[in-house]
Amino acid sequence: MSHYAKVLVYGSAATSPKIGKGDFGTSNTPTESENYASMDKDYRWFRQDELVRRCTIINACFTALAAGFETTLEPTKPIADENEKKAFLEKYQYVKDYVDAINKAVNFDQVLFVAQIKRSIFGKCGFEIVFKTDGKTPAYLISLQSPKLTPKKNKDWELTGFKYTGIKEGYDVDEVLYFVNTQLENDFLGLSDVEPIRSTCKARNYLLDKDFPEITRRLWAPYTLLEADTADMADDDETAFLKDLAKIAEAGKSTAINKSVTAQVVEFRINLGGLVQLMDKLEEGVIRAYGTPRFLINKTPENRATAYVEFEAYVEGVIKPNQRYFKRALECDMWYDRLARLAMEEHGEKIAKGVALPVKVKQNFKPVKASDIYAMAAAVASLYGNGSGVLAEFPEIAFEMMNWDQELLKAKEKSPQPGKTSVVKGEDKEGKYEEYIIRRRLPAAHQHS
Repeated sequence: MSHYAKVLVYGSAATSPKIGKGDFGTSNTPTESENYASMDKDYRWFRQDELVRRCTIINACFTALAAGFETTLEPTKPIADENEKKAFLEKYQYVKDYVDAINKAVNFDQVLFVAQIKRSIFGKCGFEIVFKTDGKTPAYLISLQSPKLTPKKNKDWELTGFKYTGIKEGYDVDEVLYFVNTQLENDFLGLSDVEPIRSTCKARNYLLDKDFPEITRRLWAPYTLLEADTADMADDDETAFLKDLAKIAEAGKSTAINKSVTAQVVEFRINLGGLVQLMDKLEEGVIRAYGTPRFLINKTPENRATAYVEFEAYVEGVIKPNQRYFKRALECDMWYDRLARLAMEEHGEKIAKGVALPVKVKQNFKPVKASDIYAMAAAVASLYGNGSGVLAEFPEIAFEMMNWDQELLKAKEKSPQPGKTSVVKGEDKEGKYEEYIIRRRLPAAHQHS
């Protein structure tokens, strides 16, 4: 663990978050409640509709978690000479170490995962940045309730802070990590992905919650019309008898009474196939809205070729735009530039906000295209050539191409491998000369011949 990681993970305590100081009252995104009608109009369907939740989580998972991300350093001014550029970046390696330690301390991959879910539901989301006691170093992030968070802007359309229901003073612009979804205007407000399918979700819920349970019950136990002879009963007895008759004659149960009752079965002709097709059409509407491939939500694709094309379109049309947005949002004073200034300040190189930094921290999401992985694996296998190719003597390059852990290769090379040549330096007992012994360990098949 680097010096910065130790300081940030095990360092000083954090200040109290602002969100702990307000009286928030009731929440419209209550985790423990099942009173869906009182919830936010879009959050409700994330909670209640299994397809909306599945698509939202799958999209967020592939955006932030599936392949992960890494940070890199780039000089803000071009440097032509490669050796000079390498030395320049090594000088500022501590900036990257500092940023990586902060990201690890705040569990940043999980933050981006939650951010993608919430901005998809609400069109916006924010996290309060809780600082350590120095008032500058981020200690952890708290997810804020999106419906209560409102951005503030000045006459020049610049973001100046945030209003938050329950906190009178609100938040300064540097106290919140803020994201939006499909921002069309300069109002720092985005659009919800659930908004276009609210009616679809409502129809699905009505069918699943009310119509289908009733239809299922009536398919095997139909309605009956009951005719009873109550001529010899008193008025009170007659009223009580008729009220109880339908209740005690429940469908599917045997009933015995000592009065004259005639029953007539009412036949229902339910177009069940049509209802199933309607449900399929509604599902397709939700899937189209999110662009999630069918096989990722346990829906059988037409064939493998279709699934491949669908997944490639999904990565290019849904995942990469999401990642590109996060990349642009983070590579500024909201996060990475701020952290770079803090790292440089600790090294005695204080750079004021608004002044260009010598290096930029870049957010690079690792590719999630299956075709890239297969193509790279095929290229490495071809170059290695079963131990006779150009990479046979340089396996570390193959590991680097596949982004594998180099430590595994180092551990494997501690002992001579079959078919690999090694040169061992030796010395005679009197120390008069050096000798070099060339050893080549043959594969097992050759050793037995």
